[in-house]
Amino acid sequence: MEPQKEPQPQDSPETTEPLPGFEPATQGTSSSQEATAEPVPEVIAKDKPGLSPSQPVKKSFWQKVLPWVIVALVFYVGGLATLFFAVYQPAKQAAAAAAASAEKEITSLNSQVSQLELQNSQVQQELETTRANLVDTQDELTTAQATIEKQLAEVANANIKRLAYKLMGNINTARAALEKGDTNSARQALNFASKDLSDLQVAGLTPEALSGFSNWLNEAVANLEETTLQKSRAALDMLYTNLLLLVDNLP
Repeated sequence: MEPQKEPQPQDSPETTEPLPGFEPATQGTSSSQEATAEPVPEVIAKDKPGLSPSQPVKKSFWQKVLPWVIVALVFYVGGLATLFFAVYQPAKQAAAAAAASAEKEITSLNSQVSQLELQNSQVQQELETTRANLVDTQDELTTAQATIEKQLAEVANANIKRLAYKLMGNINTARAALEKGDTNSARQALNFASKDLSDLQVAGLTPEALSGFSNWLNEAVANLEETTLQKSRAALDMLYTNLLLLVDNLP
């Protein structure tokens, strides 16, 4: 069996029931009547089933929160503006001033560093010049010292030669006195010769260079008697011969 189709309500023009106390206007009503029509009294919902009195529309969550969000945003932006102008802007200006001051100080320090580097370069050049002069002075001092030592050696040698010639002179004086038989003059000359021999030893002559001189001199002094004058002459001759050899070999 086929299912029975439910009857579909046919579309029909809606009919609006006239409200109580009002009559529907007819097409024959004049425009003057329309103008002078009385106002429609309020319809009491309770008189009409299905209608309720007007109620306030409930606000959504965002409609309630949005004003507070706007107020919060206004305060937030105001706080940011206050923070910008009261804190950030002065700090930025202070930082810029500090940077300018630091840059100025850096420029001044760089200038001072440049001056110090220039002074250091000049001092370095002066130091190099002084060192070169010092080296020259040391060389000159070394040369002068060598010259002085050489001259001192020459003076010492000259003094040794002087003492040797003096000793030679006193020996010759004693020899001449013995030839005349003047033993007193010979003794005196030999005493002088003994002192000259001591001075030669002090002047720097080595004992090897003066070996035998003291023995010959003492033998000449000990034989100044008339009976032994020949021995004294022989001792003086030997002393004189060796003295000549010494003088010839002195530097």
